[in-house]
Amino acid sequence: MDLVTQTVTGASFGAALAASGVWNPSTIIEQMQLHDFHMLKVFMTASSASALFIHILSRSGYVPKKPRPASVLFTGIPYDGNMIGGAMIGFGMTLTGACPGTVLVQVVTKTYPGIYSFVGGVVGGILYVPLQQILRRNKDCTKPEDDSLWLYQKYHINPDLSILVYEAMCIAIISIATVLAPSPGTSPFLPPVIGGLVIGTAQLASLIFRGAPVGISTAYEDLGAKVYGLFHKRDKGEGKYVKAPTPAMAFAAGVMLGAAALVRLVPKFAMGETAVSVGVSPTRAVVGGVIMVFGARLAGGCTSGHGISGMSMLATSSVVTVASMFAGGMGLAQILS
Repeated sequence: MDLVTQTVTGASFGAALAASGVWNPSTIIEQMQLHDFHMLKVFMTASSASALFIHILSRSGYVPKKPRPASVLFTGIPYDGNMIGGAMIGFGMTLTGACPGTVLVQVVTKTYPGIYSFVGGVVGGILYVPLQQILRRNKDCTKPEDDSLWLYQKYHINPDLSILVYEAMCIAIISIATVLAPSPGTSPFLPPVIGGLVIGTAQLASLIFRGAPVGISTAYEDLGAKVYGLFHKRDKGEGKYVKAPTPAMAFAAGVMLGAAALVRLVPKFAMGETAVSVGVSPTRAVVGGVIMVFGARLAGGCTSGHGISGMSMLATSSVVTVASMFAGGMGLAQILS
């Protein structure tokens, strides 16, 4: 795939994230504390729109539906990698006020503590490269059955019906959250439903031009592999080593460029409530970034890859990961508060 295409489609996703306001650290932390539901509304709207686009395009044969397989670690428990990795993503989100994708927007908007979270994320990607061989079991022994990749196949439900049910669930969650926690009228960002639809449109662009849904965390692993390879001589069959830039890295760079361009054109999107203290120290942000990205690679995806994209396909591994992510993040938020 052309790196320019990767960068341009990444830019559309980055601009959509910036306009939606879901990158704001206080928004993410307050979501985990159950004080603000802007993030949930954006997330569910984007996932709902993505589900329709992915289903229609896969039905037409334009884009194959490729769910992420189960992540199996040393315990051998089904989906243990998704559960552990998902919980780690949630921990990291609560600690940093970011996810692997939104932290890129925080960096280009110079929003605290974005740069510290990003540095931690890069370190997490580097650490994952040598440790993955230790943590993961033999892939040939853990390849999932095809009928367990999607929830509707696992439970023998018609795919079209399952998408309708998922859409109804998303609409219900968004409606309840809107009634119980209406958005403040002073926000400089797009209303959550509009913001989610814009992200869904960026997903459509990714599907059409890249032939694949959005995802960010692979870029951290690729960058980590590049850095690790500079200081470590590769042994036969050991890990993943890449030459930069990779498609995933080009897409992530596009996210940063798109967000930077939008906030330059529309400065209000860079302001928000970023001056409000989120109570995150630089050390906490770095540690949280390490945990967040390491967990994302253990789970095989992050809030973008598993959340917006994988959930939209009703992929079993993605549902497990996202459920673990919110459970872990909200659980830690309650402990810290």
